[in-house]
Amino acid sequence: MTLLNRFTLAVGRRQFLVWRRLMVSSLVTNVLEPLIFLFAFGYGLGAVIDRIGELDYLVFVVPGMMCYGLMFAASFETSIHAYARFEMQRTWDAILATPVTLGELLAGEALWATLKGLLSATCVLVIGAMWGGIPDVGAALLTYPVLALGGICFACCGLAATAHARSWEFFAYYFTFWVTPMFVFSGTFFEVTRFPWFIQAVAWLLPATHLIAVVRPITASLPIDAFAAAGHLAYLIAMSVAAFALAHHRIGRRMFD
Repeated sequence: MTLLNRFTLAVGRRQFLVWRRLMVSSLVTNVLEPLIFLFAFGYGLGAVIDRIGELDYLVFVVPGMMCYGLMFAASFETSIHAYARFEMQRTWDAILATPVTLGELLAGEALWATLKGLLSATCVLVIGAMWGGIPDVGAALLTYPVLALGGICFACCGLAATAHARSWEFFAYYFTFWVTPMFVFSGTFFEVTRFPWFIQAVAWLLPATHLIAVVRPITASLPIDAFAAAGHLAYLIAMSVAAFALAHHRIGRRMFD
């Protein structure tokens, strides 16, 4: 049975209706933050660093900030927000009292988180294009299927974290040891090869590194190694499946055992 069905879409629609009532505060958190970083690093460091490789620094950093915006929004939605629905509001208990299965519930959560992430990435894309950080908007739009896959991966990882959380304090570890390393070590602002070998080894374990490695050359209209890109996408798919399976197993045990 496929997890993408009317029940999954109904869960996503429910989250959208709630978000619509709280849209302003959500946009401030998930959209303005990456735009602030884009402005600070794009213009701040851009005044010091002229080029990285064959790319202007702004052209280099905009795809990374698109991926960061996607990552932060999807991760936040399936960690902090999902935990509130799971543990405090008991929204998940109410949903599971309907014909919706646990797999469909989690898939709906991941779908909604991915859409929020894509909204954040789109805002960065629009501002980046206005500032001259997107050489070819048409090429940048081709990254959306890849960004969607990345959003699903980040969302599933967030659900896996939520599945293990027993209190709000747990997410301090999640953001410190998972989200923040992806922000600073995954090639958002500098090439991964600039780091020491052991940091590079850690960076390539993080899904954001693989996402940026595919999105950046497409956005910048650079040649892309199809074999390497396939490997990066396969890593994102494998991590998505593993994280979703872990979340499903762990949450199932907590809710039904």
